[in-house]
Amino acid sequence: MKAAPPTLLQQARFALGELGIRPHKRLGQHFLIDADVIQRMVAAAAIRPEDNVLEIGPGLGALSEVLVNQAGQLILVEMDTTLAERLAARFAHEGYVRMITADFLRLDLKDTLRAQSFKVVASLPYNAATPILFRLLDHRTQFPQATVMLQREVAERITASPGTKAYGVLSVLIQLYATPEAVCSVGPRSFFPAPQVHSQVIKLIFHKEPRVEVADEGLFRQIVKAAFNQRRKTLRNALRSVGGADLEAIGQRADIDLQRRGETLSLAAFARLTNSWRG
Repeated sequence: MKAAPPTLLQQARFALGELGIRPHKRLGQHFLIDADVIQRMVAAAAIRPEDNVLEIGPGLGALSEVLVNQAGQLILVEMDTTLAERLAARFAHEGYVRMITADFLRLDLKDTLRAQSFKVVASLPYNAATPILFRLLDHRTQFPQATVMLQREVAERITASPGTKAYGVLSVLIQLYATPEAVCSVGPRSFFPAPQVHSQVIKLIFHKEPRVEVADEGLFRQIVKAAFNQRRKTLRNALRSVGGADLEAIGQRADIDLQRRGETLSLAAFARLTNSWRG
């Protein structure tokens, strides 16, 4: 009887043993070992043969092994030099795979990633997920779509609706330029080593222009942060920290009751508040 192929957990243990290393807590390394979750991520990304795909933090390459058969070009960005060398050796004979050893947050994206557009598919390190998302947002013309694994708490904040406990600054700032969609929930046992938190896969479609018209994006951010700074405060009290404005007149122009709390305002309502700020 033919032996069953090794599981992704067995492969991960073997690879780490062969390299003589352990997962780095400092780098937030929890390697994805669930084939079903990987397939769901790839399916959600809807990769076509002509697509350029970017994977941030490929680690031991479980997701990369599937992406390599789907993408027209696959770029892997890994900051752990030992893991990057292993991946480079593994894909050395694949002409459409490129290994970059670097911190994605410090990478010169325009010079390094020469293709015009990339789909991002990645299980992001927990300790850097939010800044990575904001960097993708800042470069959304280059990365129009991202299917990513995040800590469940962060994912729920990104996809949250007004009036819910998870709705906050991250929800509004991401949703200004992105349409988020929850793909699936992922338990700790889908990783090695198992984290102490649950995870979630979400898909983000980035838009070149804001989803609602905002006259001053800097002011918009300032208002949103002030509105959520102390969630129990009414808008009348919370927005005083922004300063330099007649709040009663602003509320009337925006048609927003300032006795409401920030967590009840939709993206469009925050935009109206911003656009009414200076008359």
